[in-house]
Amino acid sequence: MDASPGPAQPAPSPSPPGRPWHRHFETVGSVMAIVVGLAALYMSWDQGRVMRAEVAASVWPALQVDGFVNREADALLIGVKVQNAGVGPALVQGMTLRHNGRPLADLDAVAAAMPGSVEQRSVQTLSGRILAAGDSVAPFVFAIPAADGLDAVELLEELAAQWEIGVCYCSSLGDCWETNVDASVPRRVDQCPAASGRF
Repeated sequence: MDASPGPAQPAPSPSPPGRPWHRHFETVGSVMAIVVGLAALYMSWDQGRVMRAEVAASVWPALQVDGFVNREADALLIGVKVQNAGVGPALVQGMTLRHNGRPLADLDAVAAAMPGSVEQRSVQTLSGRILAAGDSVAPFVFAIPAADGLDAVELLEELAAQWEIGVCYCSSLGDCWETNVDASVPRRVDQCPAASGRF
């Protein structure tokens, strides 16, 4: 019995013609455009970062806290001086004082912790004050009568060993730091804690 021939197979379709050479340059051009765009985006971000750093540096406050003992004719003056040695204004958020590790709440407590009998000579509020670059303020000054026979240098060394004084402040950009009387570099903080005393 003769086998009938099967259905005719379709002729293979011709292969698609290769892309002309100039179409490859279009793909390369598209890739290069993406690369250039990414590079421009990075340069813009980096320039913005540098500009933000320059602005922050141009308004950077740097408070220095110094305790002092000065001799007058009739007394020894004991106090604290806070100076802005930076280039921008400092918004002082608060000052904390500790005597032998114990926090002090107000000037009456500070006076009670002073050696000898003291009298208050001057007071200036520090918390909430804006110190411009180069400005300084003495939050308090007490006087001890010279008749008590205290030596200024020895008294300053004694006070330095007993007292801890810290100040927290912020720049006009909202960056904040803490500094203290031991002349260390100001330490960056996220925000200043609530003031623990009235100074």
